[in-house]
Amino acid sequence: VTRVLVFPRSQLVTTEPVATRAREALRGAGLDVPIGGGSRAYFTELNRATVPLGLMDVVGYTVNPQVHAFDNASLVETLEAQAVTVCSARAIAGEKPLAIGPVTLCPRFNPNATGPEPTPAPGELPSSVDPRQSSLFGAGWTVGSVRHLATAGANSLTYFETTGWRGVVERSDHPLRVSAFHSWPEMFFPLYHVLADVAEFAGGEVLSVEVADPLAIEALALRSDDRVMVLVASFVDRTTTPTVALPRLDAARVRLLDETTAGQAGADGDAFRRRVDRELGAVDGPVTLDLRPFAVERIDGTIARGSGYAEAPE
Repeated sequence: VTRVLVFPRSQLVTTEPVATRAREALRGAGLDVPIGGGSRAYFTELNRATVPLGLMDVVGYTVNPQVHAFDNASLVETLEAQAVTVCSARAIAGEKPLAIGPVTLCPRFNPNATGPEPTPAPGELPSSVDPRQSSLFGAGWTVGSVRHLATAGANSLTYFETTGWRGVVERSDHPLRVSAFHSWPEMFFPLYHVLADVAEFAGGEVLSVEVADPLAIEALALRSDDRVMVLVASFVDRTTTPTVALPRLDAARVRLLDETTAGQAGADGDAFRRRVDRELGAVDGPVTLDLRPFAVERIDGTIARGSGYAEAPE
C-alpha cells in the first residue's frame, strides 16, 4: 500500500497547514493515496503534540533504542517498551492504521540539536551509524522488534535503509575505510535475512509466543496457511540450549545464522537462504536447539493435521 506521511521542514510533528496543503497537492496531481503524519522523531513528540487526526489517514512515528543507553542489554530491554508505544499510539490514533518506522538502531538525527551535526573524525562513524548494524546481535534485535511491534498491533513496519551503514545490504562502492564497521562490498547483513524470512510470511499471522528469559532469548513465530516459521535469537555471548514447544509439524527443518554460517550469509544471500542445517522431519513436541553466541535459528515446517499453534521457547 502506497502511503504519504508529511511533515514540516522545521518541526518534528505534522501540522494542520502541512496536511491540508499535501492533500490539495496530491488531489491536484490526480493521486488518490492515503496521507498520514505524526512524528518524524520519537514517539514522545507524537504523545505531547496535537496532530490533525481529521486530515490523516494513517499515523506514524519512528523507533530507535538508543536515546539514553547504548549497551547490548539496554537495547534488548527496549524491545518490550516498543510494544508499549504502540498501545499508547493506538489511544491517540483510534482506528487509524499505525505505520511505524523507520525502526533504526541509532537515532537518524538529533531532534534537540541547535546546530549542524559535527563531522566525524577520520576513522570514526557518524552518530547515526551503529557497528551492530552488520552484526548477529543486530539480527536478533530485529527479531524481537518485529515480534513486539507486530503483536502490539502495528499495521505496518519499516526497518532501516536499503543499502549502506544504516541499511540491510552494504553498498557496492563501500570503500572499507572504517575499521569499526565490519562489512565488505555488497555484503548481506545478518538482519537482512531476518527481514527476508518475515517477508516470506507477508499477509500471514503473527503467533503468540512466551519467552522465559527475554534478556537472553527472543523468538518470533509466523503462520501462513499451513506453514509455520519460528525464529529464535540469542542475546548472550555463550552457547545456550533453549527448548521450543511446537505444534505437530511435518517436514520441519532448521537453518542456522551464526558465527559458522555468517560468512556465506553475507557473501551469497541466495545460497544461504536455500541452506538446511538440520532436517527434523515430523516433530510432535519440544525441540532443543544449540544456539551459538548471538545466533538466530529458523525452524519451519507444515502443520500436521490436528495440530495447534507454535507456543513458546523456554
